[in-house]
Amino acid sequence: MLGPIVARETYDDLAIYGVLSAVFGAGMVAGALAGIRWRPRHPMRQAMRFILLFPLAIGLFAAGLPLLAVVPAFAVAGGGVGLFDVWWLTALAERVPPDKLSRVTSYDWMVSLALLPLGYVLAGPAADALGATHVLLGGSAIAFVALALGQLPRETRMLERSHRDPPVAVAGALAEPHARVPVA
Repeated sequence: MLGPIVARETYDDLAIYGVLSAVFGAGMVAGALAGIRWRPRHPMRQAMRFILLFPLAIGLFAAGLPLLAVVPAFAVAGGGVGLFDVWWLTALAERVPPDKLSRVTSYDWMVSLALLPLGYVLAGPAADALGATHVLLGGSAIAFVALALGQLPRETRMLERSHRDPPVAVAGALAEPHARVPVA
């Protein structure tokens, strides 16, 4: 992870990275809570726009902008990731049959995280050769472009929120907080 190195080299304080991580986490919780109530007509279009805030915040941090700009950027980026997560998981739950949902979700996570170990292996030598700041800036630019490309498919942009009611067992549990949902 290059964040602590950049915090020490750019901001002269390793603790800055911890503060930014905490602020990001708080923003993520706030975004997830907002995503529960906010139901945009095209949730994945909005989700893909909000997720772009994450690489932007990393880029601001890597570029060494003042903390007065970086800290709120991390909070807003966390909110964007929280919104994305709620809307993505909701879209899956609305469209994938319940008996297939765990398998689809596990494949989703596997594909999403598959290259992470390779990135960790390459980040250290790349940071030694090019500098941690340059590698983090480059990585944030690559992430921004990759996420922006996710908006190109029409299916992503035009996916509409499902207007169907939740299954009866779930609806009953929502109406009666102490009711037990039958397990099949």
